[in-house]
Amino acid sequence: MSVEKLNTTPELEYERMAHIVRGLSKQYFNSLERRILPYGVNHGFWAYLRELWNEEGISQKTLSERVGLTGPTTNSVIKRMLTAGLVELRPIIEGKPRQVVYLTEYGKSLKDTLEPLAKEVNDVAQSGMSPEEIAIVRKYLLNMHSNLVKDNT
Repeated sequence: MSVEKLNTTPELEYERMAHIVRGLSKQYFNSLERRILPYGVNHGFWAYLRELWNEEGISQKTLSERVGLTGPTTNSVIKRMLTAGLVELRPIIEGKPRQVVYLTEYGKSLKDTLEPLAKEVNDVAQSGMSPEEIAIVRKYLLNMHSNLVKDNT
């Protein structure tokens, strides 16, 4: 099977798949962050905002599980998001210490602005690819993800 020469950086052309995926991920984050940073949002907040736009009023533990990060990491990110005015913590029961995470009005208002910017990053990354090629790449990346999830359980 021949592989056509791709327009890529020479240092990645013959690298292992893990290194290519890591480099790709870094470039996605850089492109996304450049677009969302003017709104006071960094790529570290992104996964949390996406989850909270789908469902708010959830515990930090649930949020950690959904974004796939540890509790201490989520705690740190939520503190920074509180400072940025994106989220607020509300008690589950008044006077009790357990709290759940809600978006502020500002956090909610960013959805319609930031989601198109994220779509733009995907469009940039996929430029020059046919819908069929995009479907194939998705299929193989999802297969690799599934294989690694199985390996890690």
